[in-house]
Amino acid sequence: MKTRQDQTGPRRFFERTRKVARVVIGDPRTLVAWSDVTRNAALIEALGKALLKPKAGMQGPRAPDGTPIDIAAGAAEYGVEPRVVAILLDQRQHETYRRALAASMLAVVLVLGWTGEMLLSHWKGSQLLAALEFAPFWTFLTLVAFQNAWLNWQIRERRLGSARQFVATADSLIPRRP
Repeated sequence: MKTRQDQTGPRRFFERTRKVARVVIGDPRTLVAWSDVTRNAALIEALGKALLKPKAGMQGPRAPDGTPIDIAAGAAEYGVEPRVVAILLDQRQHETYRRALAASMLAVVLVLGWTGEMLLSHWKGSQLLAALEFAPFWTFLTLVAFQNAWLNWQIRERRLGSARQFVATADSLIPRRP
């Protein structure tokens, strides 16, 4: 009988110690931030699915690359004057300029802040995870800036073009004001 009490005594002690340690320290998984990693991975996966899934209204026929943007035809299709379409294109070019510039600046500020944080602090396991979590967001901001610069180039040149044509023929990857 005494051996049974001895077994339950240490078990109770270790069980209580584990409970107290979890109250004081918390769950070890939260120290490593695995729950944040899985939530962020789920968010990135949902964003990727949303971006890759085509919308029903955007399934129309596509014009081949290099097709000029016909302002008169667009005006006739919507029943407005050609100068209204030109004004709307200029506004859209200005909008893409601002978006590309904002996304680029935010990406640069985040990279500089992240680099300063990593250089000035001591490396731990949680900082390594933070470094890995940062990469998809920086990539997303870079892609947003690139897409808006590409759209800006298409509007400025008044012709449709692929991303490859944009990179090959554009004088600068930085968008221009209208």
